[in-house]
Amino acid sequence: MEKKDCIEVFNAMIKQTPISFYEKIVPLILEYLTEINYEKISEMIYLIRENPQMINRFLPEMMEYYCKKFNIVKLMQKDKFNNFKIIMYYG
Repeated sequence: MEKKDCIEVFNAMIKQTPISFYEKIVPLILEYLTEINYEKISEMIYLIRENPQMINRFLPEMMEYYCKKFNIVKLMQKDKFNNFKIIMYYG
């Protein structure tokens, strides 16, 4: 995956716009699991393909990993409760 691919996926998730699960998200997870030396990659990819909601297990860590790896910056904004919300990724 390249930096632009990560930014595209992350921004699509924020905006809740459709993005290809098998073409964009699964390869991103596969690369992440490989790079962190996850032991049972093929089993985990199988589980994620069968149960896409399992992606939530990796999302926060994976997004943080790629932000550090590619120096991707998060643009944040305060909401009405003074909590910060990510509104965009760029790099």
